[in-house]
Amino acid sequence: MWQGFSHVHPGTVPVIFAGNTAMSVAVDWSIRAIIACIVIAACVIDLTHNPLKHTRKYVNFRFLNWFLVGITYSGTYFGRYNMNVANQQRIWDVLGVDKTGFGWVITVGFIVYGVFVVINGILVDKMGGRKATIIGAMGSAIVNVFMGIYALFMPFKGFANIIIICLLYAINNYFQTFCTSAICKVGVNFYNFRERGFFSGIFGVIIAFGFFLAFDVNDSIINVLHWSFLFFIPAVMMFGFAAACYFYIRSTPEDAGFSPVDEESIAAANATAATATEDPTAPLNAPAGSVEMPKKQPKKTQDYGLPFMQLVRKVFFNPIFILFCVIDFCVGWCRDGILSWFPSFLHDYLNIDKDSDFYHIASAGVTLGGMFGSLGAGMISDLVFGSRRPPVAFIALIGFAGCVILIYFAGHIQWLAAFGVGLSSFFFSSVHGIITSTCAMDFAGSKATGTAVGLLDGVQKIGSSLTGVAMAAIIGGQKPGNYGAWALSMIPGAAIGAILVLFIINRKPPGAEKKAPAAAGYTPVPASENADTSINNFQGTSPAAAE
Repeated sequence: MWQGFSHVHPGTVPVIFAGNTAMSVAVDWSIRAIIACIVIAACVIDLTHNPLKHTRKYVNFRFLNWFLVGITYSGTYFGRYNMNVANQQRIWDVLGVDKTGFGWVITVGFIVYGVFVVINGILVDKMGGRKATIIGAMGSAIVNVFMGIYALFMPFKGFANIIIICLLYAINNYFQTFCTSAICKVGVNFYNFRERGFFSGIFGVIIAFGFFLAFDVNDSIINVLHWSFLFFIPAVMMFGFAAACYFYIRSTPEDAGFSPVDEESIAAANATAATATEDPTAPLNAPAGSVEMPKKQPKKTQDYGLPFMQLVRKVFFNPIFILFCVIDFCVGWCRDGILSWFPSFLHDYLNIDKDSDFYHIASAGVTLGGMFGSLGAGMISDLVFGSRRPPVAFIALIGFAGCVILIYFAGHIQWLAAFGVGLSSFFFSSVHGIITSTCAMDFAGSKATGTAVGLLDGVQKIGSSLTGVAMAAIIGGQKPGNYGAWALSMIPGAAIGAILVLFIINRKPPGAEKKAPAAAGYTPVPASENADTSINNFQGTSPAAAE
């Protein structure tokens, strides 16, 4: 009987594609060109996909707004998953620890992230996406500088290094949790639920670009520079984009002088207008699609969320979010089971050199798979399933289970195992984007999105945290490691998640079934039951004027 991973010694596996410098340069630049083309294509889709017929001014502002937030968020991946790239034998040797010792860094980081993404999600709902993005990116950049300085001088050896790095990495993860909820908080306000599938896909492309920075670019950094630059270079990127966000981005359309597009915000704006209109008997005869906000409006506050107890009831005690939490726990185990261990799987088990073309192709496969998976899943959920997200999540989880089975039976066939890793990214990126971000926006609404994203991402990171120590134990300390058991250990998570999704397979967002109430005395911002109706045709003021 065929024995999968266990029957071939790694010493018998040749290293392929590891030589020709000209070919290496060509492969690297070809991969980067493909990734750049996908990012550009996602930008074009966002600028041209306009089913609700927003004004061109609004679409252009929305694009640049989310693009800056999105690139900043990809920079946080650059400055968080850099620790995963450091999770390899030569860094363990420098620190004087083994893989289990370094696994504690990953586990502690995930636990801190999982706890504070929930707490900070509530804060993001109060402060809005703009402030949260700036705080998260700036804080993470500063901590990355400290981690780089420590890696540069490193006065200790052995487990003392793990304690100090754990502390710094925990603080880094704390700040990064602000950005996680912030990008969805911005998205839910600028995209109606009928557009969020596409937004989710574009958002996934940005996340996958973050993977490219985190794994491919960081791999290049560690191969040519001291490993401290794994922290210095992401810090520079986050500093730069945090500054850009300070000067340009806005948390809501209203902050930028536009009318709202989210169903919950539309209802609130109509209710506010009903009390602020000078003449409540004025006829509702202004043309739809050219709606001006009421001239008399209450003084704007910077509270973008619900009162605390309403948030708790709407999210923490909502049965559908409890179900999402269990699904996301399974997703965390599967998603970060791949992301945390595929570099050592390729290098230590399959004997693929880190500077080889084949390694770069396999690593880029994680990025490309994530881009295509996220974009495809989001578009399909809008176009094929009528903005229902669970069917896409079910398909993605089944697909992921198939990928890890493929990895197991590939054995030491390098190209097939590496292909399975890249393809798994296609599927776990699909379900991650659909459940953690899109469902959170759809079912929580604009006033509770930060809390919902924080809760789901926090529970997911609890599942992710187990991949540090538990998977290290599964793989074992003896070289080359039991990576067959590693692959099989992810199948139960995918299967349980898929079964749970079946319970909500036909659920639609609440906004799909409710109509925003019309305000008396002025033409209301139209609700979006009719996809041909413009819900933001107001020619807003400049961002500067809205401040």
